[in-house]
Amino acid sequence: MIDLHSHILFDIDDGPDSLYESMRLCEMGVEFGIDRIVATSHLYKPEDIAHFLRRRNDRILRLREQIDKAQLQLRIYPGAEVFVNDDIFYAHHLDKVTLNNSRYLLVEFDFHGLSGRRLIHYVDEIFRIGLVPIIAHPERYSYLQRDHSLVDYLVERGALFQVNADSLAGRTGYEEFDLAYRMVRHNAASFIATDAHSHLGRKNDMLRLIQDFPPDIHRESLDYMLYEAPFCVLANKELPPIRRTSIRRYRYEE
Repeated sequence: MIDLHSHILFDIDDGPDSLYESMRLCEMGVEFGIDRIVATSHLYKPEDIAHFLRRRNDRILRLREQIDKAQLQLRIYPGAEVFVNDDIFYAHHLDKVTLNNSRYLLVEFDFHGLSGRRLIHYVDEIFRIGLVPIIAHPERYSYLQRDHSLVDYLVERGALFQVNADSLAGRTGYEEFDLAYRMVRHNAASFIATDAHSHLGRKNDMLRLIQDFPPDIHRESLDYMLYEAPFCVLANKELPPIRRTSIRRYRYEE
């Protein structure tokens, strides 16, 4: 499996503090079925890209050396989780922090208080500069929990979505589970990833998490979100076509 969103790198964000802890996450990932991980450390300010890249590339190199020494069957790819706000309209060189130097950019937004209009403007700007936004953990945003039609609208515009495995396993609360589950069932989500931060807390024990997914999520859907679609991202290819259906409704309506 391919883990498209992971804070696997040490001493760069709120992920592992040390190389040892990064290795523990690597070992756990391999134990639970992951053989490729994209290192998506947080990038909060576009003007910090050069500094971010120096640190990220150094951590990847040192982690790869340890993986080779341990003879782990695991590959680490470069990426970032880019926080998007109004700075996006003045940002430069975002193509340098895409997932494995592809056209795909993993992004996150404020969890609360962002208007649908502003969110759409941000997504449109990412497309305008020639990149494809992959929106990380949409089930965590309160405005998408309230109004699922925003998800449908962004899917129609070509935005892609990555849901967290622990949300789908019901470990983060009902609202996050509900939206993650609906997105997966309606093929609005293209990827499932761990968003792992620590071998002690936010883990990457994917096979264990999958056991707690709702049983009506079919193997074909899991293969698409855990291998086929993320493989295309790493190869900078178009995602395989998939039939998507609307989840349009308000959460408080029955």
